[in-house]
Amino acid sequence: MTTSLTSGTTFTADTAAVHPTRAVGISLTGATLAWLTATTLWADNEGFGLGSIVGGASALAFQAALIGLLTLQVRTRAMGAGKVARSFHQLQFGLMGGAVVSSILDMFWLAHGSIVWAVFDVCWPLSMLGMFGIGIRIAIAGRWTGALRWQTLFAQSWLFWAIPLMAVPAIGQFAPAAQLLLGYTVLGVVLYRRGELGTSV
Repeated sequence: MTTSLTSGTTFTADTAAVHPTRAVGISLTGATLAWLTATTLWADNEGFGLGSIVGGASALAFQAALIGLLTLQVRTRAMGAGKVARSFHQLQFGLMGGAVVSSILDMFWLAHGSIVWAVFDVCWPLSMLGMFGIGIRIAIAGRWTGALRWQTLFAQSWLFWAIPLMAVPAIGQFAPAAQLLLGYTVLGVVLYRRGELGTSV
């Protein structure tokens, strides 16, 4: 589709479209900030209510952004094109699906404390562990280059930083959130600035 303005400038439908890489970057930065804000405001929330709904919705937005990031990694073969890379991503998508269910249960405070809740709840840390492994593999493969390569590793290593930092006096309450902010939020900006990724990167 082509549109011509009176100034003589011609735009095509593709001109206004946001490239998938930039779309992932925008969603990742926005969703991370939303989730951090919600968890900060309702950190001690217990039971169903405004806190659980806002917190759950922001968590779902963050998880959706991570699924978009994983999809981009698969499309660009960031870990490589081998069977192991494909299998690892498939496993990660499964863990993310479980984490999504966990967020929905928490959002509406369903089955809390039950075995069903526990099974899905453990998918959250396992999915973060999986992201860490993928980040390491992406850094080794070197198909994502420059700042994107190392920012991806830093962002996806959140669990590696968060668990030890939580035990450190004085900084344990805010250090994991700071790493999330400096990790995934900045990764979204890097992806936006990169603008386009292909399977040959």
